[in-house]
Amino acid sequence: MTKSIRQMITAGEVRRADAIKVRLEDIHEEPGFNLRTEGESLEASISALAEFIANGGVIPPLEIRPRADGGVWLVDGHRRRRALIKLDQAGRLPRLPSKENPKVTEYWVDVRMFEGSDADRVARIISSQENEKLSPLELAEGYKRLRAFGWPVEQIAKKVGKTRQHVEQVMTLGNANTDVQQLVASGQVSATTAVQIVRQYGEEAGKVLGGELQKAKATGKSKVTAGSMRGPTTPRQRLEAIRTAAQELIKTLPEGSLESSGAVLSLPADLVLKLHQAITAANQGV
Repeated sequence: MTKSIRQMITAGEVRRADAIKVRLEDIHEEPGFNLRTEGESLEASISALAEFIANGGVIPPLEIRPRADGGVWLVDGHRRRRALIKLDQAGRLPRLPSKENPKVTEYWVDVRMFEGSDADRVARIISSQENEKLSPLELAEGYKRLRAFGWPVEQIAKKVGKTRQHVEQVMTLGNANTDVQQLVASGQVSATTAVQIVRQYGEEAGKVLGGELQKAKATGKSKVTAGSMRGPTTPRQRLEAIRTAAQELIKTLPEGSLESSGAVLSLPADLVLKLHQAITAANQGV
């Protein structure tokens, strides 16, 4: 049976002063709840946060809820908890003797109780993201969980403070095939580009993006973007120069001369040169 916060305070599992505090070792991560992807990037951010804390940086209280087997479940603050554990394991947290047993040292963490449903808990970790934004794929997992709770897109968008279009785009990525998601996770394809290609090509999106990646690498690039897929573009002013030169040249032609396929035309050399120069400048990007 899950204890109430008052029962936990009475039992000494939770301490209340100006704020609620819980022993670090009594704060547990719920398996499968955290949206963040494990890996070097996450570990690097935790190490940086640990140094910030060690140097006197102030972090917000962790958000928790009671745990039936003792202690509390973490709702928000997974990176903060891991940073504190990292410092504790290195002997860099100021542990104090326990009131119950002076031979045992403790470190108490500022927390606050979370109130809400299981879906609200998911929405909370999406909207919090203390100083470290979730990646598009991590966001997609969160939105998919909320949809599984029966939340419509409009409700999700309102709860997390985003537009309906944003939520739909992220969910498109979240429902894409694994090959597409792997390209995004590796940083070889931007999330925005992946969504565009998935909407255009559906199941074939991974193959299309893979082909575009090979083309990008052949030109010395390491990432597929909307720009690399469009290829080089000619600035508008250079296209305008070509149009103007062509119009000036056409105006010099006798009326009806273009209607005769066998006609031999005599063109002003200066206007032909002007058109040639405009086209050359556009092709050379100068």
